[in-house]
Amino acid sequence: MTGLRRRYARIGFVLCALASAAASANDDDDRQLTSGARPYGTLLRALLGPALEREHGIGLLGFVHATAALSNHDIASTLLPQGRGRNIQPQAGVPQDEGLNLNQLGLILCKDDACPPWRLFEPQRNVLSRVGPLPGARGDAIRVDWLISAIYGEDAVFWKTKGFDDWRWDAGSRDKLALTQWFLDIYLPIGAGASVLLGSFQNPLALEVGYGSFVPPNWFASRSYAFVAGPSKQVGALAQFKLPLAPALGVASASVGVVSDWNSFDLGAGAPMPGFIGIVSWRSPDLATWLDVEFMYANGEDDFGDVTRVDDTLRPLGGGTQYLALSSTDEVLDRFIGYVTLVHAFDQRTRIALEAVYGHQEAGDRAPLPFTITRHSPFYGVNVAIRRQLHERVHVGLRAEWFADDHAASILWSGVGATGGDVYALTASLAWEPSPHVLLRPELKFDVYAGGGHLFATARDGRAREDAQLLGVVNLELRF
Repeated sequence: MTGLRRRYARIGFVLCALASAAASANDDDDRQLTSGARPYGTLLRALLGPALEREHGIGLLGFVHATAALSNHDIASTLLPQGRGRNIQPQAGVPQDEGLNLNQLGLILCKDDACPPWRLFEPQRNVLSRVGPLPGARGDAIRVDWLISAIYGEDAVFWKTKGFDDWRWDAGSRDKLALTQWFLDIYLPIGAGASVLLGSFQNPLALEVGYGSFVPPNWFASRSYAFVAGPSKQVGALAQFKLPLAPALGVASASVGVVSDWNSFDLGAGAPMPGFIGIVSWRSPDLATWLDVEFMYANGEDDFGDVTRVDDTLRPLGGGTQYLALSSTDEVLDRFIGYVTLVHAFDQRTRIALEAVYGHQEAGDRAPLPFTITRHSPFYGVNVAIRRQLHERVHVGLRAEWFADDHAASILWSGVGATGGDVYALTASLAWEPSPHVLLRPELKFDVYAGGGHLFATARDGRAREDAQLLGVVNLELRF
């Protein structure tokens, strides 16, 4: 298996290199750099000058995310290893424990429209993979772009791919390394315009996935329950087709994908079956309103990430799913998740986002662990957020959430027991950019659990339990 992983890794990187050579040989004269300050790419420009960006469309984006966190309660789960301070419920934010956390030290090497849009280059397509349709006529030429990215830090355990970069050598480390993405992004001049994504990519589902390392679209330092409920990445193909809609009706696209399991390189054990992604996206003529209807259907049987024993403690290697179901006959166990996301700009300063999520995991018939799913388990919720620009570089945000996991199907709810329950959360955030290279986000999040078990605990011995958590974080992002 190790040899197979290395083989596929080499194939992916070789494909990207070949795509770079092919695309560089046919550079477009109409490439446009973003206007104004461009903090991402500063390191590459300082070392090699601007030629790679201007002449070849190749950029290197770097970023650091660090978070200081303080919580009034400990997590009730016994699955997470004890850290430097209290363990924090992962749904409540990106840090795993109290204190200062290095969430991500990341690098993205990319070409043209495969780069995060509007960070280095103005888009030259009328469809952007995982972003959606844009106004404009269809291009006349095939464009081959690519991206490779990696992160190091505490968040890497959630961005690893089972069967690819879930290495054992960093299993005992709180800060891990993940090769988060490597893909080709191909534009095809067919129909009204089309794009094809091939490789390993962060999936397009939910409001904050895709280019979620950047602000916007993720308005908050912490993540929503809807975000945590879904997959973060896949390996496979995702095609997007712009629909021939009259300009007065806006712009629209349809996407279809054939991919691997959730956060996994393989297609499952026993009865291998690919996963399927479907998306319909619409944008108003003035681009003030965005609507996305998205779903993924896959085999949920035995795709939990592997673990290993380090110092007599089981540690997750990363990747895999947060919903564990097993079949004694290796039957396909359906897993579905769907999102409806609506974003509207009232004006240039105020935006609102509404997101609904529904998912379910089919029951298995084996339960070697107490959190193994043995009955049909739905999970669903709604969140609404509003963001207001107070100054050119100051934003405030407020998010309200309701999320239900009827039978505590998520592995992250293991401390609740099989009773499941509902969580209500309110998040207030301030985002300040003292310079284009620095983003500072203090945030306060309050979670209340209602159900038969206990999601939060005040003591690690489990005797004193509470059903609420107050979390304060200060997130720092550096861009280079």
